[in-house]
Amino acid sequence: MKKTLRYNYRLNPTPEQEAKLVEFGATARGIWNLLLSENMRRYEHDKTFLFYKDMASLLKDIKTFEEFNWIKAFDSAAAQQVARDLELALKNVFTKGRLQRFPKHKISYKKKKLHNDSFRAVNNSNCIRIENGAISIPKVGKIPIILHRKLASKIKTVTIQYHHGKWGCSITQEVECKTAKQVLKTITGFDINSKQTVVGSDGFVVDNPKFLKQSKTKLNQLQRQLARRTKGSNRWQKTKQRINKLHGKISRQITNENDILVFEDLNVKGMQKFNGSMVADNVMGLITQLSKYKTELEGKLYHEIGRFEKSTGVCSECGQHHVLTLNDRYFTCTACETYQNRDLSAAKSIAKTGELDLIAAGIVARVTPTSQQKSAIKTKVFKLSKFAVGTEKKEAA
Repeated sequence: MKKTLRYNYRLNPTPEQEAKLVEFGATARGIWNLLLSENMRRYEHDKTFLFYKDMASLLKDIKTFEEFNWIKAFDSAAAQQVARDLELALKNVFTKGRLQRFPKHKISYKKKKLHNDSFRAVNNSNCIRIENGAISIPKVGKIPIILHRKLASKIKTVTIQYHHGKWGCSITQEVECKTAKQVLKTITGFDINSKQTVVGSDGFVVDNPKFLKQSKTKLNQLQRQLARRTKGSNRWQKTKQRINKLHGKISRQITNENDILVFEDLNVKGMQKFNGSMVADNVMGLITQLSKYKTELEGKLYHEIGRFEKSTGVCSECGQHHVLTLNDRYFTCTACETYQNRDLSAAKSIAKTGELDLIAAGIVARVTPTSQQKSAIKTKVFKLSKFAVGTEKKEAA
């Protein structure tokens, strides 16, 4: 099985190339706003939308007009990618189960004070390639690139963006996943909360680093007025980057140490209403995304229990439910009188719920290895299940 992944690299464009990249980023934003305005006008007129083929045809037609010469100077494949993105955004609004708002117009850098315009180029006929320490971008030229890691496969697309005060490119490539593991020896539940970054049912704990809170305190002390007026400053962006790197290391560690990872389906927006700053410090949801794709690459299993499955306040010994406040970090079970940590108990409850979900769905099955058949102490071991659904065969590791 192949999976499409993004690899980020730093670019060092010349002043002339940098001006071109800024222009192309603004052009992509202008095309988005133009197509969105046309969709809104069309919907008010006859309650219909333009989709990719119609939008691509529209872009082709308006290039003949002098006032749209700015689109003609832009890469046509990159313009089509903007149309694809808008089509996906429109479809997501009306898809059941998605909580996505209607697309908005993108505003310029001068208004939002945050330079994050970007555009995506497509590698058609090998027009994007890396040679002699430079990457070729259509209608821009060869831009010097810091190739800190080798390419995994052929380049599919390249997204150019100004981020954290530097120019960078995100290259998508197809990577071959490892063969699904036949025997899974460890299952661990993970509880993510505002106090700790993650708590595992096996006792694994990583505290919330509170980088953003520390950074904000320092900014208030040294640059009180400037911190209020400067949105997206380099220091603020670097702090968020440190959190992302930390979560990358944590997700790699828990993926290497476990065969089955079970998380909660978190309602991050809802949690921010009650404890916004602590949730922002943890960048909740990022660690689950990182863990999910890494388990797929390693041929392991990632599972999320339902959002409304209760885990907090559930006794890890007898399953008794308790009502706890945010200040109750420890509690004593009213049924079995076991004194336990709130977060560790939640992680164990997540692991149990995930195990029952996977077995009930027929994804894994409990087995007793030959080495444990005569032993009094037995550890949990799961075996890969194979079954057919219609014409498809499902394999889960």
